[in-house]
Amino acid sequence: MKLRIAFLILVFSLLLGSSGPVFAEGTTPTRSDIVTAIQNQYNPLFDAQYARFTALKAKVLNDAGMLKTYKAMLADFIEVRRVIDSNLMSATSDLDAVRSYAEEEIGEYGSSLSLLEAQAAKIRTIICSKGKLVKKVTGLSPKCPKGYKKK
Repeated sequence: MKLRIAFLILVFSLLLGSSGPVFAEGTTPTRSDIVTAIQNQYNPLFDAQYARFTALKAKVLNDAGMLKTYKAMLADFIEVRRVIDSNLMSATSDLDAVRSYAEEEIGEYGSSLSLLEAQAAKIRTIICSKGKLVKKVTGLSPKCPKGYKKK
């Protein structure tokens, strides 16, 4: 009987001594953690692109065609930001889709802004005169109004 009790104590001590604390292999991030990660990744990129938009505004104000393109791009940019932000705040939206949409739009606006900035760099200003009157004409290919001569 003493041998049996000693054997049981030995078995229980081995079982209790060999079982260490149990840790989860991988913790699943919560939805709010994923939303925060997406915001931390893409908000600085979108903010930098918005800064490029605002810097470009002064350059395109004098060219009607470029101003129209600029306004359309800016309106689209603001709408994309609104859609992404509302989907991140929604409890039912697919966060992988939001992440891929944000990635796609970052690339699209990056290339579109580069093209618009290159066009804006080609804008020139000429001075035209007619007697004592002087006009500044700005555009991609500026021309003096009728009766004015280029200085």
